[in-house]
Parts: sequence; C-alpha cells; structure tokens
Amino acid sequence: MSGPALVRTPVQPADWPKIHEGMRAMWKQCLAEQGGGDVARSLTVNFVGVARAADAEALDGALQRLQRRSPCRAFLVLVDETAAAGRAELAATTRGNGAMRDIVLEEIRVRVPSAAFPQLPGLIRPLLMNDLPTHLFWAAPWPQNAADFHGLAGLCDHVVVDSRRFADPARDLPTLAGLRTGRRITDLAWLRLRPWRRALAEAFERVAWTAGTATHATIRHDGDGKAAALLLGDWLRTRLQANVQTDDSGAASAAGPDHLVVRTGGFEVDLGLFRGQIRAHVSTAEHCYLPFSVPSSRGTDGDLLAAAIDMV
Repeated sequence: MSGPALVRTPVQPADWPKIHEGMRAMWKQCLAEQGGGDVARSLTVNFVGVARAADAEALDGALQRLQRRSPCRAFLVLVDETAAAGRAELAATTRGNGAMRDIVLEEIRVRVPSAAFPQLPGLIRPLLMNDLPTHLFWAAPWPQNAADFHGLAGLCDHVVVDSRRFADPARDLPTLAGLRTGRRITDLAWLRLRPWRRALAEAFERVAWTAGTATHATIRHDGDGKAAALLLGDWLRTRLQANVQTDDSGAASAAGPDHLVVRTGGFEVDLGLFRGQIRAHVSTAEHCYLPFSVPSSRGTDGDLLAAAIDMV
C-alpha cells in the first residue's frame, strides 16, 4: 500500500544572497492550493550532494529514494565548468493529506565550475539546520584539488563516497583510506560487496582454513566494478593473507565483481553472478559440495545511500 502522495513546488531561482528569503517564500507555496491549513518541517538530516552536471539525473534519483527514509534539507552541487557561480534553484516537497502537510525535502541546487568550490562552504554553512546531523555524498570523481573535498567534508558529520565513480580507483582509494582517521567515511562500493562477503563466509563454513595457509584469489570485474574489486582484494589480503589478482574482463552490467575464485592446496571456492544471485561452488580434493546461492546487491544508489546514513 502506497503512502501519502508527495507534492513538489515549482522551482524558483534565487541569487545566493537571497536563498534565505527564497526558502521562506516556499513555505507559502507548499499550501498555495489549499487556501489554508498547516505546514511543518519533518526533516531529520542535512544533506550535501556533489556530482558532475552530466550525472545530475543519477543524483536526483538517489535523493528521491533518500527523502522517503530520511527527510532532509538538501544542497545539490553540480559541477559544470560552463556555469557561472551565484545562482541557485529552490524547491520543496511535501507529504500529507487534507490541510496538514509535512515538508520532507527542502532543495537548494547550484551549478558551479570547480574553480568556485572555495566559495561553497561559506554559502552552505549558514543554511544548515541546527541540531541535525549533516551528511556529504561525494558522487563525483575524486577531485584534482583535494581542498574541494575537504572544504565540504569539514562541514559534515559523515561522508559517503561512491568510489565506482573514481577515474583511477587504484590511485584514489589509498588517498581516501588515508582520510579515515578522525572522520567517518562510508563507501557505497564497499556496501555493494556485502553479499560477496556473506557468500564467502558461508563457503568457508564448509572447509578448513588456518592462518598461514598459502591462499590465492582471482577477482574478475569490468570498468565500473574496479573499485569494488580492489576493496574486496584488500579485504582478502587482510583476512586471509591472500595473494590477489584482479582481471578486468568481467561483465559490463556488474557494478562490482562478477567472479571470485579462492584457492588453497586443500580447497577451491568459486563465486559467480548468475541471474541476480551469487552462485557458490565449494570443492576439496575429496568432496564437491552442493552449490548454494546468495542474493546479489540489488539496492539502488539511493537505497545504499539511505542505508549508509542509517548506519551512523
């Protein structure tokens, strides 16, 4: 059964110094067609999203999923090298019935060239709602100028990245790992690996492995799955002291790995994507176990983003 309908106000332009005024005006728009009634904020978080202008649709989709679980005041920063800083687009979304409505999304959208990033902390800081946690979603490639990231991350209690979008995950993931000290960072690529780790744990219930056993792993992926494959490889090195190789010949439809093989002298674990499942085959020199399946990650970016925020 679906919930109350969501109603979005028309988008209103505003110069940056007039954003406060524009946000107040949106409250009246939320009840314009009702001729009265009450409107109230029902917001639980501040949200700052950063994406390339070409990925605006994907960021919007993630935000729509998020607002149903975590109503928010959202600052959407779209990186557009052809844009001129100084203008914003404002909108609000309400939920409710009759004369009572709750605001579940207050949206402030700006298009800026990367050169304007130093101005953004000063723009966003006074617009954050007091006493609400603030989450940054960096859904863009890792910036050439790390100060672009640090300036916004410094405003936020929690940072979510999607390393699938990094131009060079092998270079950028170690940089990201070095920032985790003293800062809460969640990577959606890591969340996409939960079914793989679950399948591997279940597979290892069938075999005997001891520390110090020579272990080899091969992970197959495509371009979009490279970051997740590297993260999984690092995890296998830490947990199993495995010698890990990655292979970029995987299926183009996968957002993470599509095949993992772990071998020792005593057994082999073979995990592969098959019709939305991770199919696991476990064999030893004496026995071949019946295969089993674990559902692969089916959550959208918005679902994973909401889950990352719920974890904090």
